Amino acid sequence: MSSLLEDRYRLVLRMLPSDYRQAWEEDMVASFMQAAYAAAPDDAEGVEIGRPSFAETASVAALALRVRLGGTGAAPRPFVWGEAVRRVALVGLLAHAIGALVGVVYSIWTFNQLDGVIPLTGGTPLFGSLWAALWSLTAVLWLPPYLSAVHGHHRAARILAVIAFIPVMIKSVIGMTDGPGAVTPTQVYWLLFAALPLFAMAAFGPDAPRVRARPWLIALPVGVVAVMAATAIVLAVQPHVDEERLLPLLILADRPSLWCAGLTGAAVVHLSIEHRRPRRMPVWPLALALLVPPVLILRVITLVHGLLFAGTADIALTVTIGAVQCAALIVTGAMLALVAARRLRDLRAAAEPAPGQTAPTVI
Repeated sequence: MSSLLEDRYRLVLRMLPSDYRQAWEEDMVASFMQAAYAAAPDDAEGVEIGRPSFAETASVAALALRVRLGGTGAAPRPFVWGEAVRRVALVGLLAHAIGALVGVVYSIWTFNQLDGVIPLTGGTPLFGSLWAALWSLTAVLWLPPYLSAVHGHHRAARILAVIAFIPVMIKSVIGMTDGPGAVTPTQVYWLLFAALPLFAMAAFGPDAPRVRARPWLIALPVGVVAVMAATAIVLAVQPHVDEERLLPLLILADRPSLWCAGLTGAAVVHLSIEHRRPRRMPVWPLALALLVPPVLILRVITLVHGLLFAGTADIALTVTIGAVQCAALIVTGAMLALVAARRLRDLRAAAEPAPGQTAPTVI
């Protein structure tokens, strides 16, 4: 008859995948029980009614995460999940890095410091004092973790990402404590959304493979140019738009819209080429599908927040724009999830190729 402590250890071990638990559960429970009795040799009855320590539970949770998000040498399905979450982390870091560089270029542009470039007269400086200017430059801290992750320095990337997130957290907390009613669901969610790559970087374990650096390095300046172009178009059109129609224009070009446009565009591209590569591991379809729910929530919550300040003439057009963006995300996200699910289901067979067949490759 098992003791209460043993039952509790087995309950904790249920965080592990079933096949892993089937292979190692007995050995792990025996090790835990042996350590528990060794820690209190004179109180066997007390040990048997005890509970797993926080450190033991945390270690099992970390092991479960590593097993499910596999790296080099892992089974195909955990490897795909690990690669997909690592792509989510890289995309998040890329977005932060693009936002940081756009902020710097935009600030210099608004002060007419870019020789040969048309002055950005419609832009509003992002800062009005030296301290505010210095504080805005903390966004550049997102560049080192992004470049570190791209070049395979995963441990350094995790540490630098935490450092880069600190100013974001401080700014958010200050905003939330700025008087009664300062805490809004939009602010809280923006903070969680900014932290998304930090959570996803848990998949960068010691066995995480390196990515091809060149595409990610090219994506950085391309993203900066694209966002700056969208910003310039909005600022050029803005003076010719009635004030009552200003909100729909801003909704079309705010950061959630850029996320929606970028994610929808990437989804369409991948869906259009996936059928030509049926043996590819579904890393990108799964990664893009994982990004859809947080971006969709971001679009909805910021749209609702924007409607609180909308005039009556803006509401119908603003809601229509937001609904189209959300519908596009939902449809492409569902198609990506279907592709990823079908490929994951086939992975077990693909992992054991028939004679003459080649193993699946990673995008």
